[in-house]
Amino acid sequence: MPVSPPRSSHPIPAVSCPVCGEANHCAPAKSGSFDTPCWCYEVKVSSTALAKVPDELQGKACLCCACAEDE
Repeated sequence: MPVSPPRSSHPIPAVSCPVCGEANHCAPAKSGSFDTPCWCYEVKVSSTALAKVPDELQGKACLCCACAEDE
């Protein structure tokens, strides 16, 4: 089983969706703090939507709302 790298204490400033390239409106990425409330905290992202993220971009940036809701 692969081991996940340790999670940073601060989000990276990735403000573009890794699927479509549009703004992801990630408040933590913009503020630099995971304590900042974000729209995605209340959304369940399907495994289908997550599967669309290219392997090299997994865990690098949040999806935008449209891509997160895409089935």
